[in-house]
Amino acid sequence: MKDVFLPLHAEPRQRRHPKQLRSRLMVETIVEAAGQVFMESDFEAASTNQIAERAGISIGSLYQYFPNKDALILAVQKQHHDEVLKVVRTTMERTRELPLQDAIREIIGANLDMHLKQRRLHAAIEAWIPAHSKLVDRAGFQEEMAGTVMTFLSQKPEVPQGAHLQTAVFVIMNMVKSVMHAAVQDCNTVPNRDQIVDRLTVGILGCLAEQSGERL
Repeated sequence: MKDVFLPLHAEPRQRRHPKQLRSRLMVETIVEAAGQVFMESDFEAASTNQIAERAGISIGSLYQYFPNKDALILAVQKQHHDEVLKVVRTTMERTRELPLQDAIREIIGANLDMHLKQRRLHAAIEAWIPAHSKLVDRAGFQEEMAGTVMTFLSQKPEVPQGAHLQTAVFVIMNMVKSVMHAAVQDCNTVPNRDQIVDRLTVGILGCLAEQSGERL
């Protein structure tokens, strides 16, 4: 069966936001299937028919919720942001009583492991975003993540507090984001996971220490 294409001007956003449990489960199944298909194939090669088949539904049922393939990858990208926040927050909670260096290493490691587990999917998302940047709520994600990191660091006695902490968090977040994206960009190269975690940990500690001129 050939893929069904809607007009190019169709809005690439989810059509319906279901309220009933059955419909919510269907949307979750569709988004999960879309993530699997995008991970197995390039975004351009993947089709909505493949996704509908993987989800076990008709193409018509898929289009009731998602008007096109862009809407699907947008939903997958939103799910990815939610998963990153969940992983970071869960690991922060688990490592709250650990020394700062050990806690940072655990948090970075958990974040990196999540990205490396689905490298092709993350690479497909990053390749899609530049042409659709206005659709992606990166500002909202960054604000939420910054608040999470600030709260965590403000509870660590080893971290110098004050006005410079906000700048340190800005640098840390962009450093980590750049490394995470680079780690998943080339799916044919296997990065050294432990070395990446070690170097990011050192970089973060150095960034925090610069606030007071001390060594953490």
